[in-house]
Amino acid sequence: MTLCERNIAERLGSVIIDGRKRSGLSQKDLAQDICSQSMISSIEHGSYIPNVVLFMQLCNRLNIRFDDSFLKTALEITSNANFSTHVFELCKRHKYAEMIAYMDEEQVIDSLLTVKDFQTYYYYYGCALYQLKHDALGAKRYFTTAALYNDSIKNQNPKSEVEILIFNALGVVELQLGHTQKALNYFLIARKHLDLEQNKSENLNVVNYQFGIALYDLTDYEEALNVLLEGFDRVRKNESYFMLPEYALLIMNCYQKMGNRAEASRYKTRYEVFSDMDEENGK
Repeated sequence: MTLCERNIAERLGSVIIDGRKRSGLSQKDLAQDICSQSMISSIEHGSYIPNVVLFMQLCNRLNIRFDDSFLKTALEITSNANFSTHVFELCKRHKYAEMIAYMDEEQVIDSLLTVKDFQTYYYYYGCALYQLKHDALGAKRYFTTAALYNDSIKNQNPKSEVEILIFNALGVVELQLGHTQKALNYFLIARKHLDLEQNKSENLNVVNYQFGIALYDLTDYEEALNVLLEGFDRVRKNESYFMLPEYALLIMNCYQKMGNRAEASRYKTRYEVFSDMDEENGK
């Protein structure tokens, strides 16, 4: 294992071991029906780099979800600035039960005035429910309600940042429900409208990434790579670093699956560089 590979392995291992301890699980509990306990041990000790599918399975069991950190900035409720700040902070701290309880308060519901307010409210509610209870069907209900406030689903034409995120979220939950074609259709719509009105919001960096994960899980590595490279280039073009490590890691895995060791190695290096940048930006 090269120095770069060791650094990657150590970073991923720390994510898993921290999440496992926080969840109160043993290595055996975490490994059940996913992999061997010895593999968990190797990952946590930084001696093995898990592929994307295995890593995501472990993260799901530990309730570590990339999409709970996908919002770089808060989505605004125009009539209630405190809502935007408070809900966003609860989301970032994984306080999903508190998030739902807060959104159920009468004064919060009464403060919603505009179409965008209701779309943002139901989008956050769906995200919280999905994270807290892994309830894809329930989350779909809220995401669909959010979209229907502006005929977005009927016209398949999202016109704002939050509507693009709603279509992307529908892709995620439809895939969880086993509706592959519907999921891919939602992802395609979200991706098609990414640069609507020159929107450079870093929150939209998630769209190509989650579409890429879906294609990777479906073993369509070539198409996953095309989507991820486009997303990677879009992030850099917009002078953003948000999610570049995640893109680089998944691109690396695609190249490995396709047998291109040279490009896989190049993106391992990029993953290391961008991870360092991400840590510096977070300080």
